[in-house]
Amino acid sequence: MPASIQPLHERDPRSASSRARRTISAVLGLIVIAATLAVAAAPAQAASGCRSAPYSASFSIYDTFGEFAGVEVASFPSGGTYRTTTQCRDIQVKNAGNGGSGGAPFWACVVYPGQATCANGWIYVPTQSWRNLATNVKDGTRFNVWLSVNLGTYFGAKAVGDW
Repeated sequence: MPASIQPLHERDPRSASSRARRTISAVLGLIVIAATLAVAAAPAQAASGCRSAPYSASFSIYDTFGEFAGVEVASFPSGGTYRTTTQCRDIQVKNAGNGGSGGAPFWACVVYPGQATCANGWIYVPTQSWRNLATNVKDGTRFNVWLSVNLGTYFGAKAVGDW
């Protein structure tokens, strides 16, 4: 009987173990490729620290004595600027208020140095919600956050930001 047509029980056992090793190697290779693709597909926002405490900043505006009767705008930080980091690719703000008198919904925007207006317009931020104020911002970019709240209706607003 020719060697190529040998019955299964007469074949060299080393070739079967060699095929098994090749099959296992191929399967492991596919698993590694699939895992690599899954990691590459994960969103950039999943970086540790992005939208998870401790945040990059915490800021608030209050009128505890009832001095103001309408909409007020405050710039944060009160002196200097914030700077974007590698933990997030966006500038994001969360309204940390509870909707009560001291935790109002507000409007927010990003202002870059040398500008006198909002870069992307005013963004409404309801209580307990995150909003992106600017997306795909280069690391190390300096900016301010402006908050606008109706102090005639609410005593204030509080927020956290991550960038």
